[in-house]
Amino acid sequence: MDEYQLWAPFAKKYTVHEETYLWTRNLLASGLKPYNELGLEKARQHINERTKMLTPVTDYSGDEWEVIVPSPYSKDGIPVTVYKPSSAPEVPAIFMYFHGGGLLLGNRKMSEGALKIIARDSGAIILNVDYRLLPDPVFPFAPFDDGVVVTKWVLENKEAVGGNRDSKVGVGGESSGGHLAASVTNDVRGLDFQVLIYPMTDTTLSSPTIQEFAECPTYHPADVKWYLDTMAGPIPDYSTNPRINVMVRTNTGDSPPALMILSELDPMKGCGLNYADKLRAAGVSVQCEIIKGVPHVFFSLRDVFKTKCVEAYAHVVKFLKQFQS
Repeated sequence: MDEYQLWAPFAKKYTVHEETYLWTRNLLASGLKPYNELGLEKARQHINERTKMLTPVTDYSGDEWEVIVPSPYSKDGIPVTVYKPSSAPEVPAIFMYFHGGGLLLGNRKMSEGALKIIARDSGAIILNVDYRLLPDPVFPFAPFDDGVVVTKWVLENKEAVGGNRDSKVGVGGESSGGHLAASVTNDVRGLDFQVLIYPMTDTTLSSPTIQEFAECPTYHPADVKWYLDTMAGPIPDYSTNPRINVMVRTNTGDSPPALMILSELDPMKGCGLNYADKLRAAGVSVQCEIIKGVPHVFFSLRDVFKTKCVEAYAHVVKFLKQFQS
């Protein structure tokens, strides 16, 4: 089957964007098996190779350096790349970002190009966090702990990352990085905003879109379940623990204002919409943008989703500008 045939059942209801067909065509040409069939090590190898291939040069003007955030959980600390653009205002926002990959795969290089563009166009300082991956039998909450440690450190050390003592601070991320960011707002007070990009926010996988997109060509729910089982399987209460499943958290009203960006053709769309409703019901300001005609994972694939990435980044840029002066 070709890419048009694979998307045909969904094209009856949605307008599938041509860039989505291109991405599907590339996947078919690669012969890549789903990650749940590849297994963890081969999946990690593939995503690292893909990152090298799909990370084009970015027109970025500004400073870039690494900070090692001290951590009680790791003697080596937590590596963070800081992007402070030339366009930064006197009081820039500080935005901590967590990459995707199911909390199992990838690294901060995956998000580098997108974040440099967003930093350049918004003027915000962006921190690209290289958190520890799961599964980890010794530290089953490793990425969640790292997210909290980095966030608390930045709130206390704004000037160390190029900010101002009055800088507003927020968290965000893509997919599992959005999951991690939402969890951090569960544990850390004093944040000013959050940006959640098609986040995993319900580990019960009970949203109707999980079934609606059960045969999604580019991100099959079987992969979603594989990520979840591999990542959280060792945690007995992962469906009821609010650190892991933010849909069951009870302090939602403490959450900072949110921008949520969802993919229209995504099994995860429903859990994002449900979490947006949960935040709103608690009185939290939520801006929710659904990017039409694209699947999960598009946000970092600038070489393929040329127009749709521009569209999504523009929403983030506009949102971040509200928090600086």
